[in-house]
Parts: sequence; C-alpha cells; structure tokens
Amino acid sequence: MQILLIEDEALLARNISRALKRVGAVVRHAGSASDARSALMAGEYDLVIADISLGDGDGLELLGEAASVLLETPVIVMTGQDSVRNRARAEGLSVAAFLSKPFALSRLVDLVSALLRTGTGTEAEDATHRRGPSVVMYSHDTIGLGHMRRNSAIARELVARVPHVSVLMLVGCPAGMVFEPHPGIDYVKLPSLSKLGRGAFQAGSLRIDAQTTRDMRMRIIEGVVAAIQPDVFLVDHEPSGAMDELVPVLETLRANPKTRTILGLRDILDAPDRTRALWSERGIVRLIADTYDHVLVYGDKGFFPSIEAYGLAALKPGNVTSCGIVTAVRPRRRLIPPGKPGRVLVSGGGGRDAFPMISAAIAAMGKLPDSKRIQMTVVTGPLMDLELQTEAMRLGAKSGVEVLKSVDDLPSLMSKADLLITMTGYNSINEALALGCPIVTVPRLGPSAEQRLRAEALERAGLAHYLSREDLSPENIARLLMTTPVAPHGARLNTQGVRNAAQMIASMCATETQPNMERAHA
Repeated sequence: MQILLIEDEALLARNISRALKRVGAVVRHAGSASDARSALMAGEYDLVIADISLGDGDGLELLGEAASVLLETPVIVMTGQDSVRNRARAEGLSVAAFLSKPFALSRLVDLVSALLRTGTGTEAEDATHRRGPSVVMYSHDTIGLGHMRRNSAIARELVARVPHVSVLMLVGCPAGMVFEPHPGIDYVKLPSLSKLGRGAFQAGSLRIDAQTTRDMRMRIIEGVVAAIQPDVFLVDHEPSGAMDELVPVLETLRANPKTRTILGLRDILDAPDRTRALWSERGIVRLIADTYDHVLVYGDKGFFPSIEAYGLAALKPGNVTSCGIVTAVRPRRRLIPPGKPGRVLVSGGGGRDAFPMISAAIAAMGKLPDSKRIQMTVVTGPLMDLELQTEAMRLGAKSGVEVLKSVDDLPSLMSKADLLITMTGYNSINEALALGCPIVTVPRLGPSAEQRLRAEALERAGLAHYLSREDLSPENIARLLMTTPVAPHGARLNTQGVRNAAQMIASMCATETQPNMERAHA
C-alpha cells in the first residue's frame, strides 16, 4: 500500500513513517505544501495523511486543490489546531478521518488499516485480507484479579510484537476488565462464579445456581472460539476451567489443526502432592497430556522447582517452558533510607479476603508512639465487599490513614513506598520485587496452600518478611513498622516472563494470513 504523508514536523513524520512501515506500508514523505503538490501529481496513492499547518501553506487548501487527483482516495487530516472551523472545512472535503494531536501512533495505524480495507473487493475477499492472527485468552477469576492481570500483561506485549493481531480475553472477574482498553485487545465478560472452597462454587452475582451459571459460561466460551477460530488459545491456571467448563472446547480444539493450545501456570499452584493427586483424580493429567500443545510456567526456576514439583515434564515431554516471572513492571534497584519506613502502602490485591490484614494494619497506627508516626495508604481492592470497604474507610478516617477502593496504577504507589504490606498474591508480590520495594506479606490460609508456600519461599530467599495469619495483629505490625525495612533482591529473579511468553505465542501465530484462512500446526 502506497501512502503519502504530508507533515512538516520531521520527528513526527519519521515516527509515523516507521509505524506504518512496520505494517507493510510504503510511505512517501512530503515536508511542505510545495513538496506535497509535486508528490500528488507524481503518483497514485492508496491513502493520504496530511497536516493542516505546513509552514508554507494550508493542508486543507492543498487537499481542495488536489480534489481532481485524489478522487476516491481516503484522506486523514491531523492537526494540533483542532477547532469547529477546521473540522467543518475537513468535512467539506469529504475527509475520511480527523485526528487531533497528540494521538497514539497505534491509533493511527489501526485507522489506516481500517480505511485501506474498505472497498478492496467482495465481502468474502475483504474478510480474507483483513483477518490477522487471533488469540483468545481465558481466566476464570473467581477470587482475585491475578489470572486476568497476567493475561493482560502478555496481551499488551503480544499486540506490540505482532502486526494486526487481535486478542480477545474471556474474563470471569465480577468487576469486568478493570484495566484500561488497548488497541488490538478486547474482552468478553463471563457470568461471575464465586469459589466457596476447594471445588465448590456458587454464582457470583446472579441469583441462580452454580450449574446454570457454568452452562452459560460454557456456551459463551464455545461460541467465541467457534466464531474466531483463534490461532492460539491461552488458558491461565485452571487446565479444565472453572467447574470443568473448558473440557468441551478443548476436546473440539484437539481435532482442529489450526489452533494451538497453551496452558499458563503460575510458579506455585498448591502443595505439590495435593495438586498431583487432585489432577490424577479429576482427569487433569490426561487433559493436559492430550489437549494442550505447550505449558508455560510463569516463574523463575531457582525460586520454586515447578516443573519437577508438579510432574509437568512427564505430562508434556519437551513442551514445558519456564519463561520467568510475568509482570508488566520494569525491574529496577533503589536505595531504601535507613530508619523506620516513612511511607507505607497496604494493598489487598483484589480484596475479596483482605479485610483482616487491612484492619490490623490500620489499627497498628494507634500502637505507634508519636515519634514513630508514619504515612499510610491503604488500597482495599475492587472485589472487597461494600460493607467491609465502608468499615475500612471508617477505620482509616479515625486513624488518619488514606483508604482507597482501587487505583489505576498500583505499581506507581509501590515505587514511592518504603514498605509494602500485602497478601501473597502472585502479581502484587512480583511487582514489588521488580520495583525493589521492601515487603511484609500475610498469606491467606486457604483453600490453597499457594500463598503460604510463596511466603515461605520468599522469606527463605531473603525477598520478604513473612507474617502468618496466626501472628497477624496490630501489635506485631506496629513492631515491624518501627524496624528498618530491608529491600528485596528482585534483580536475582528472571523477570522476562511477559516478553518470553509473548514471543512463544507470536511464534505460534501465522506470520501471514493464507487465502483460505487455514494454518497448520508448526
């Protein structure tokens, strides 16, 4: 595709040209109105992108002069002088799109792709040309946000790596997709399920039984996969899905040579003996061996021996990869000033069962002598019950503690904190490790032993201080707040999980779309 770019700002023109060339466009740049006039007369273009203010002329006037040359050529106008008048002038020229500066280059690339798809032939032919690789990601999300956060981090890296890829996330989180929208990524909300205990569920919000909820979710999942026929189907954590809802679609995909299936597992699942026994009892061993093409372990080999502990190598010989910790946070080291922490962040993760830790941390403020007073911020998490959130805010107001329901950028708060008090969820812990933030972690008691095992491993490695639920009290937290925090050594862990996982998924996506839309297994 041939594109004429009319832009007098050299740096912006270079960035736009590079972005468009990465998706296969041939870009001719005209840096002034006079250059643009010559370029318009010298060739035919599939699309024109023009700035309004060109130094030696007006872009809209130039486009008006070239109307007889442009004919049906789509035109995108961009400007830093957005106004009702300029938009009216653009509409008078039948401009296809109007972009106000500054704008995201990804937005421009998507717009260009959409405009160039229009009118390329019959509907069937157009569908053949516009379809890029697709990935469906599943996270059952019955308690926290961790599964969805891992998939979201990998999805963002993937769309940055693979041109035209589409990622559709199937999420069961009661709060829906709690992260910002991103080009190339969308989600389908599954009816929520709430986990009552090991293998026991109920409907999360609807006043219906768990089996009906499961049936609804299963039909949605099957419909999405049948419609998209993804190149890759990535499942986070639960091989058979909540209440085995993935089994039918995995069996269907097993017979489809087009779709590769990947199981993504965090480094610690539960007590290894318990996990292996449960997998054997429920048929998960056979499901992994027969229906998944590859297993990705989201962890550092030196932190926990996941592949050996859970018998993964025997299930998928040669098809298990330990790809490193999955976190979107860039690792960095920092110096922690000596003495007591001045700024303490208390995070409940998703927040569903974080109230005991949060209430004890707030109460600890009243146990500190005036000379040891600190600044504390509490983030309850979006999944905490409303009445408990209200109580946390009441306690915070009484003790001079800032209490927030949720924040858009928790790592930003971590980066400014001298100490993090948190439960032992995968994402919060690994974000803090990457940021070099000292950690006091309070693992949940159950139903899984995952958080306890993680806390023990963290303390053995000198990466966090482990405070058990049995020892959780305002007095014990107050004592910790009066000691010198020790920065974790997160740089020792492999934190390239997002990059490595996205790279593997990208390798499984077809590099180019075939006319019949069929792609065989690699």
